[in-house]
Amino acid sequence: MDTSPFSVRRQWCQLLALTFAHAVADTYVGTVAPILVPLRDHYSVSIPALIFVSSLFGFSANVLQIAVGHLRARWSSPVLICAGVLLSGSAVLMTALPPSSLCVLWMSLIALVAGFGVAAVHPEGLRAVHGLDKIPSSLSTAVFMVAGFSGFAGGALLSSSMTEAWGLGSIVWLYALAPLSALPLYFCGIRLPVKTDAAKSELEAKENIPSVPFWPLFAMAATLATCSQIQATLLPTYLHKEAGYSLSFSGFSFTLFGVGSMVGAITWGALAPRLGHLRVLLGSVLLGAPLTLLYLLCAPHSKWAAALLVFTAFIVYTGFPLCITLARYADSRLRFGQRMGFVSGGTWGIAAVVLWVLGPITEYTGMGPLLHLIWIGYLAAAVLVYREIRRRNAARK
Repeated sequence: MDTSPFSVRRQWCQLLALTFAHAVADTYVGTVAPILVPLRDHYSVSIPALIFVSSLFGFSANVLQIAVGHLRARWSSPVLICAGVLLSGSAVLMTALPPSSLCVLWMSLIALVAGFGVAAVHPEGLRAVHGLDKIPSSLSTAVFMVAGFSGFAGGALLSSSMTEAWGLGSIVWLYALAPLSALPLYFCGIRLPVKTDAAKSELEAKENIPSVPFWPLFAMAATLATCSQIQATLLPTYLHKEAGYSLSFSGFSFTLFGVGSMVGAITWGALAPRLGHLRVLLGSVLLGAPLTLLYLLCAPHSKWAAALLVFTAFIVYTGFPLCITLARYADSRLRFGQRMGFVSGGTWGIAAVVLWVLGPITEYTGMGPLLHLIWIGYLAAAVLVYREIRRRNAARK
């Protein structure tokens, strides 16, 4: 649907409504990882089993996006986004189950249902963002995507702080955020565009967005998503269980990462059309690798390392939203919804599988050594980006 008659202010209101819904949906995903130790103590289950549940939630929330992305875009109503937010809130029931030998099974079923809700929000939300033609693509995508990660990080702070103050049962009150975020989607008049595959050459000229091959881009995004998933799942528990910080500070540290991510992604997303999307992507991962390594070396010794974590997030997290922007106009036979399903969901599904593998390993190595896979992953992503830049330069000659 053509949204050009809408004013810039109206489109910004619509973007903020979509952003809020995305943030709330991902808030529920972020509530589980920081409270693995309280869940272990309350339900008498192992940490690897709970890592599996947390990863299953992330896996279903992302892999199911591929199925949603394959749906034919025939309706313009935001009803699927609203339903997705309401379903995603069911994740809070994981903390309200009666202790039993079947609690991991029930948690897994809840993870699947809530994950489907989260999955519905992403490709449909990105399709709605795609229709906001009066806002630069790199900026609107950055705002939408970083809201999800900030919500994810905020969920870490909420769940850890509420558990420490009032116990696990208090987390069920977070469900109130779901209907609160669904209502603005209707009041601001959002309609999803049906025709989303506009001419790539026109968009490349208009916003200086290069059309890159989709599958190499998918590999870059999957690498960055895996780095973020390892950090999100292991870092809060590492800070609490192995570094000795309080539960609330562990959640707060990851929330600070979300704050830095939000500011950085919006800043670099606005500058990317002038600086070059691939150049910004390469710079972010090259700088992010040593900054992450420095943080991991300092974190066990000082709380002030959290300030370094904010700056690291400001630099490095912009990479994934930029991959989403590039995927919107990538060189591929896949439809727009399919590309969004793969790059916003399939990448994080791969990341969840990696966590399934790493979960049992934590029993033998602890979480500290595995966190170093993050900066190694950033270096791997840098190699992929550099190869694409060289390929494009060679093609111009």
